[in-house]
Amino acid sequence: MQVIHNQVHDIFALSKDRFYVRLWVQKGLVRSVTLIFSDRYDLEAQKVKMDFYMNVGSFEVYTAQVQNKTPRFAYKFLIELLDGSFKIFNQFGLADTEENLYFDAFQFPYANEADIFEKPSFTEGFVVYEIFPDRFKRGKKEVHGRKLFDWDYCSWDVPGSEVFLGGDFAGIKEKIEYFKALGINAIYLTPIFKSLSSHRYNVDDYFDVDPLLGTKEEFKDLVKSLHKNGIRIILDMVFNHTGVEFFAFQDVIKNGENSKYYSWYNIKSLPVDVQKGNYETFATNVRSMPRINTSNKEVQDFFLEVLKYWLLEFDVDGFRFDVANELDKNFIRRIRRELKSIKKDILLIGEVMHRSENFLMGDMFDGVMNYFSWEVFARYLVGKYNAEDASRILADYRLKFNPVLFSCQLNLIGSHDTERVLTRLNKNKKLAMLAAVYNLTYQGIPMIYYGDEIGMEGGHDPDCRRGMIWEEEKQDKEIFKLYRRLIDLKKTSSALNSDNVKEFSIVDVLCFERKSESEVVYILFNPRKALQKVKLWSEFIVDKEIEFFSTQQKIKNHSCYIELELNPESFEIVIVR
Repeated sequence: MQVIHNQVHDIFALSKDRFYVRLWVQKGLVRSVTLIFSDRYDLEAQKVKMDFYMNVGSFEVYTAQVQNKTPRFAYKFLIELLDGSFKIFNQFGLADTEENLYFDAFQFPYANEADIFEKPSFTEGFVVYEIFPDRFKRGKKEVHGRKLFDWDYCSWDVPGSEVFLGGDFAGIKEKIEYFKALGINAIYLTPIFKSLSSHRYNVDDYFDVDPLLGTKEEFKDLVKSLHKNGIRIILDMVFNHTGVEFFAFQDVIKNGENSKYYSWYNIKSLPVDVQKGNYETFATNVRSMPRINTSNKEVQDFFLEVLKYWLLEFDVDGFRFDVANELDKNFIRRIRRELKSIKKDILLIGEVMHRSENFLMGDMFDGVMNYFSWEVFARYLVGKYNAEDASRILADYRLKFNPVLFSCQLNLIGSHDTERVLTRLNKNKKLAMLAAVYNLTYQGIPMIYYGDEIGMEGGHDPDCRRGMIWEEEKQDKEIFKLYRRLIDLKKTSSALNSDNVKEFSIVDVLCFERKSESEVVYILFNPRKALQKVKLWSEFIVDKEIEFFSTQQKIKNHSCYIELELNPESFEIVIVR
């Protein structure tokens, strides 16, 4: 019999004396699992029967949230098999009897403050809107010192980094009423700092805004206006690399090994030559982005001053860190310690485009951009995964995390680095709408890339960065209406803001169950071209009022199941209260 309990992924302190525990047991062999626990110095144990949570592949997952007497938590598992026999599972594995509780038990030695992850208080009902500033809205009528392209430019016969459309702070401020109509309550701005490029990921001055966007006074006014309207703001910080005009890199170019900043970079040969790119860069020889050494304490000190400046002077609400997976992990931990001591509710998001377990242990980021889960769902939409495989992969990944922390993952279906969702799905509007439903109902913080809510198209960078479409006759109103309704549901549903989710499948229909104390929500997806008839069985729907999102019809249900017909390429959200 296979039994798994990983002390990195399956035990979490929720408070000083409250713990969340998981156990994975081979499917089909177990009648019950009991958690036995105590302070390791107090052998008077408590016993709690664990809840069967869900099936994941060939395993049954059992969970328990328990109150201990102290922050010291010693525990083991008593497993009852189907034949009535019992097994003990402790840190040495399976046994028929236990030699010594003190030495044999799993140990959470002490729940210190650093072990307890607290998500920012404002993240419930939180919906983020990503803006690429140059391409969102041109507010100023006149711009000096920079050639601007036509707003609908998309031929890309000029490198995208050299294409400026002139979006600015004034344009963003003009659209606050649009944000309110859509329902979002946070915006995430890609870099706003002084730079030679329109994307501004090669920063030349971290303490100043790009003059094409406006002034620091205008940015401060924008932040105040957003806050006044209940909208928070997240800034994009680029600490993996700098621009070539950044003062430290210019000093290295001028002084070589004699530069006080020489150790900030990995210089391969001298003299430094931007045309040759004889230094370590972002990605592969991106000469305009010399990579900076974030293991260097002086570099860390400098960037921490940058963060504190924008936090204290402009009252921003969060930071997203570019290429976060390449930053020194001790630097990330230092960022968390120092910023949370200034503003406890600051939101820290890392750009990690792969599995991110080692970045989300509660000591670095609050969350990452959840590309992984979206990739699984996208492959399900286009038929590369069936519903059973998609549900298994999604659940297996999610169950590597503290459930509270997973609620801070920044879910997305597109960004400035990817082709737009409608383009990726071969312009299939119905599938793009299913993607929106996933984004706004799965556990985590949904992020909407500007324009996806009106059906904008665009291939890979730079085509995904076209100017926002403001002509109403060119906007897809059906998609916009769906986004507004989904955002409203996300903001008002206690179930969609809980840490409780289950992924499962019924035939080839992928389903999510979201549950709170007062509400259960089921989300069902049918991306196939055939009608699917399904029975949704649940103990939570008996004698309950049920509302169907698609029709807004309400019924009183008395059975333990409901029958649903899902049209081709459609979804349903079943709300149980």
